[in-house]
Amino acid sequence: MMYDQETDSSRPNEVVEQAKTVEEAVEKGLARLGVSAEDVEIEVIDEGSKGVLGLIGGSQAKVQIRLKDESGLTAAKIEEMTGNLLKLMDIGSQVRVDREDDTYLVGIETAGADGLLIGKRGQNLDALTYLLKRMVGKQLKRNVRMEVDVGGYRQRRVESLRSKAILLAGRVKSSGKEVEMEPLPAAERRIVHIALQADPSVKTYTVGEGDLKTVVIAPADGQATEKAEGDDLAR
Repeated sequence: MMYDQETDSSRPNEVVEQAKTVEEAVEKGLARLGVSAEDVEIEVIDEGSKGVLGLIGGSQAKVQIRLKDESGLTAAKIEEMTGNLLKLMDIGSQVRVDREDDTYLVGIETAGADGLLIGKRGQNLDALTYLLKRMVGKQLKRNVRMEVDVGGYRQRRVESLRSKAILLAGRVKSSGKEVEMEPLPAAERRIVHIALQADPSVKTYTVGEGDLKTVVIAPADGQATEKAEGDDLAR
């Protein structure tokens, strides 16, 4: 069970419990906090002893149990829900969740199912990301910023788009003619715009309709559709 520190200030953030054994002390502490073991950090202060013949001079076990911070609880929940979803899909996987600023980075490694989860141009991965966001948001009753990657696909895609944009920009500067990239979703168009926005010799703008639009790389002294460029950069 997850405990939200922000919505229940009547409960303590940590407790110290004693019992005959460490296990019993931990159970008592978890019950007082109303959480499960994955939501806390446990420190064994004293393992306890039975004393002479198990009767004389013994001491109780003592533990200190602290709630993980909210980001740790959220990361654990995202990892659990992602793993459960992939199990339902009969996909063996390892899931790791890290946090960067206000975004949770979900990394998935599979045993041969990367292509299935990624799909053509990352379409399946986009769908998986959308589904996880909805599931986590419903469970936690708040929106969570998440980026989901499988086998490092997104990072490789980012690097590929940046390299291609820089290569095409060089071609534009040499020829003085604009070039068009293949139709891209908004997130990938933004990568291209950002990759070239510091180059004063070229400018980028977007043409087309629908979710997939084309980024045009043009000489800086030509005409550009500033509104389309701004829309992509704002996403």
